[in-house]
Amino acid sequence: MKASEQGAKGFKSLWIRFDVNSTERHQLFFKQHSLRNQQPEYPKNQTLFVLNVPPYATTDCLKHAFAQHCGDVRSVAFTNAKGFKTAYIVFESEFSLNKAMELSMDRVMTLNTDENACLTGLEKWSKEYNDTVCDERATKREIEEYMKSYDKDVNDRIAKTAEEDDDGWTTVTGRKKRGQFAPTRKESTMSKTLQKEEQRKRKKRLLNFYTFQIREAKKQNLAELREKFELDKKRLQELKLKRTFKPF
Repeated sequence: MKASEQGAKGFKSLWIRFDVNSTERHQLFFKQHSLRNQQPEYPKNQTLFVLNVPPYATTDCLKHAFAQHCGDVRSVAFTNAKGFKTAYIVFESEFSLNKAMELSMDRVMTLNTDENACLTGLEKWSKEYNDTVCDERATKREIEEYMKSYDKDVNDRIAKTAEEDDDGWTTVTGRKKRGQFAPTRKESTMSKTLQKEEQRKRKKRLLNFYTFQIREAKKQNLAELREKFELDKKRLQELKLKRTFKPF
């Protein structure tokens, strides 16, 4: 006992055992968790810092054991999941933490009891696997409740948009489906929109994409130039014939 006290200076200690039939006991070391920059999930004056937690101890059985001896426990968290673990035990009140700090080093806590089973081996693995399996009935029920709530919200929004006046007419308020700043449906606005759409399509159109298209375009351009040249020559000859002044 003296060696343990020297090796865990600043910590208090207590004993735990797996069940009432266990002949072996395991020693825990603990102290109040207090830092200059206290984490919000581990509040000051409510958190117990525990070392040397055995591998078979789970958060549920450790929570139940400390709650039975000290008071209500809000949460239990392990910082490492393999081998001997370090735990942060957060109590509901400062009174429960003070009660934990007053525990005698001769106190023995039992983890596996009739009220709270500490599963190990195959039973533990089976429970961990079953917890990951989704319950089809519960999931279906949750989906149906969500859809009912969603349909109710949609119907309420539709009902708010229609207001019936005294003459029996139904006035439907405008709802802009295309966004808050949707353009008005005027002729000028629609014309500008169509022009922009045509320009956008023209930019996307791939002209002269293939080699033969480029070759044909060049031939057509050359033919047009030749035709224009012949017309210009013909026009020039006609002007010469119409000229009345002939110095030679």
